[in-house]
Amino acid sequence: MKQLLLFAFLLIVVSPTIAQNVKSRRVDTEDVVTLLKEAGYDIYSFDLNDFMKGDYNVKLHIKEYEKDKGEINVQNFDAGVNKILFSDFSDEEKQYAKEIGLTQGIKRGVVYKIDKVNLGVVPSKRDSLMTLNVVYGNMGTVSQQLKLRSISNPNCQYKTYSYEIRPFFIENFDDGKFIPLLAVLSWWYDDKANLFRCCGESVLKSNLLDEIFENVPHYYIIGITLEKQKTK
Repeated sequence: MKQLLLFAFLLIVVSPTIAQNVKSRRVDTEDVVTLLKEAGYDIYSFDLNDFMKGDYNVKLHIKEYEKDKGEINVQNFDAGVNKILFSDFSDEEKQYAKEIGLTQGIKRGVVYKIDKVNLGVVPSKRDSLMTLNVVYGNMGTVSQQLKLRSISNPNCQYKTYSYEIRPFFIENFDDGKFIPLLAVLSWWYDDKANLFRCCGESVLKSNLLDEIFENVPHYYIIGITLEKQKTK
């Protein structure tokens, strides 16, 4: 009887230990995004499906700013129309599109479309550069390097390149008006606290009236314009 009770006791104590184990699991999207962020990669996606019913010309704009000077430079990239229909192709292009399978799975005759814009920030081998990759739906991509500026502690020789990425809250849409999507913000040295910082709002207002812009010495704003095309 004592042996039976001892066996039962050991079974109760040991069983949970036996059941515990480290198991392999499938990597999900959240895992990938977390690792990419830790490595210095950032990606943001913006939905443009609301504009697919109309015909719009899409342009990308990269605006550079300095504190107390405002906008000092702007780069413009024309992405073209927001959709290309199969009916827009010539007879030769239609035949070629069918041969390479381009027409498979298309909806409402739309072959190419800018139904979203993905903005990705990629770390560079040089501290003074940041690479911006832009993907326009299935229309194409643009890659542009952003020149960064160092910040320093005036009490020593230490310098660093540190920037933060913040998205904008898109309040409304006006035809042909600039829509800010992302801000690339430099850190700054706070002499009162004796440290580098880039604090403030995590989501920015499109009017640029957030308090953080009073402190950032150098920054970029990446955005788009959507201009409705005249009816043919």
